[in-house]
Amino acid sequence: MIKKLEKIAKSMKMLYVDDNKELCKTNLAFFKDIFEEADYALDGREGLKLYERKKYDLVITDINMPRLNGFTLIKNIRKLNPDQIIIVVSAYSEIAYLSKINNCKIDYFLVKPVDTKELIDKIYECITEELVRE
Repeated sequence: MIKKLEKIAKSMKMLYVDDNKELCKTNLAFFKDIFEEADYALDGREGLKLYERKKYDLVITDINMPRLNGFTLIKNIRKLNPDQIIIVVSAYSEIAYLSKINNCKIDYFLVKPVDTKELIDKIYECITEELVRE
């Protein structure tokens, strides 16, 4: 699946937003080999600033972050680009929390800790669905 993802993502840009610096660095090292460009932010405010300066094909974000949480980040991104591909990766999976996520119109939700193969599969699925829509 990685080879398939590399073929379609080599000209794409992605943004990874999570307040866990080690997780960001680890994931970005991996994503930089797949995407043309991969950036990260350690909170929603920093993520939104990056997003406002650059067009991204994919955004992966946590929800529970300092300064600006993932819900607010997603709402602001949706104002700028209603069609943005967004995957949420979070440790929270309570029903009330999930219903709030559903209101944000995300493409996919994964519960931490995330299996790398599942993340790759979902990224591939979201990107290929978007390419079909275009």
